[in-house]
Amino acid sequence: MKNFPMIKIKSRYALPAVRAAKNSIFIGYKPDQLVAANFMEAVKINPDDAWAFVSKIYSFKLDLNELRELLTSSPHSVKWITKASYKPDPKNCLTQSVYLEDPIRNMRRILHLRMIKEPDHNGTWKICGVEQEECVKI
Repeated sequence: MKNFPMIKIKSRYALPAVRAAKNSIFIGYKPDQLVAANFMEAVKINPDDAWAFVSKIYSFKLDLNELRELLTSSPHSVKWITKASYKPDPKNCLTQSVYLEDPIRNMRRILHLRMIKEPDHNGTWKICGVEQEECVKI
């Protein structure tokens, strides 16, 4: 897995050893898109590890082995799309979309990674669904 950047914050409630370091503590920061990217990377490497990024409530809807076959079947060009959603996300939900292109098999598709706010020790956002959209073949 990738290392997450650290953010320095000041706290008057810091431990004495931390207070010696000018009342600063460091916390991990995981940008929303990085959660989706780390999920896809975990699926490619080992789907069992990817379950840490999946919502416990919606886990029955996902087939990570099928997603792994799609991501590892051949070399892909991957581009993150900033706005590909056709409708706004509901409250406490987020969509990250990625464009996959496989020139060898002449395949183009968009994956919409649907996320829900379900905070735990692994992060704030969890994957609750993956929708696949076929693109026009050239």
